[in-house]
Amino acid sequence: MSVEFYVPQIPDNLNIRFVENRIVINRPAQAVYDWVTTWSNLPKWLPMALGTEVRRGTEGVPAEMGDVLLETIQPELNEKPKLYTVVARVPGKLWTVVGRDVLDDGSLAPAMHAIATFTTFDLGDGTTLFCRLFERLVPDTEPPGPHPVEDPVRIQPGLELIKAHLEGTAG
Repeated sequence: MSVEFYVPQIPDNLNIRFVENRIVINRPAQAVYDWVTTWSNLPKWLPMALGTEVRRGTEGVPAEMGDVLLETIQPELNEKPKLYTVVARVPGKLWTVVGRDVLDDGSLAPAMHAIATFTTFDLGDGTTLFCRLFERLVPDTEPPGPHPVEDPVRIQPGLELIKAHLEGTAG
């Protein structure tokens, strides 16, 4: 089955950009939700994530409302670390985090920079449709055009890794 990649519906020179990826996983929705919302699993699948550190919450279990994670980014992306907070949560179905940059002096940027929403849909046959919607607020200083974190082709292999981990085929 071929994957149809997200096509932006607004110009890439605006102050917000979106990317959406999806995949069907042969596992129940709750199992998918629990795995993708466990902070320590993020570097196992997200190509941009170099590492994670739980700042509030419990390591190794699904993140709860208000939990906070520090994500370090792959160096070649020239991105600052992000501090993400869980702001919406419907257990087994929806999970949203907002993030802002951690500046060089350790302080937090004054504005939010990214929003990620994970949703799981039970397809009724033991499989789950997992969707990741990433929204990025673009600073005025950034040149126009998509950033690597907004590239659905670059993100999709990460969703394939989620599938492999959950279906027991990861290497």
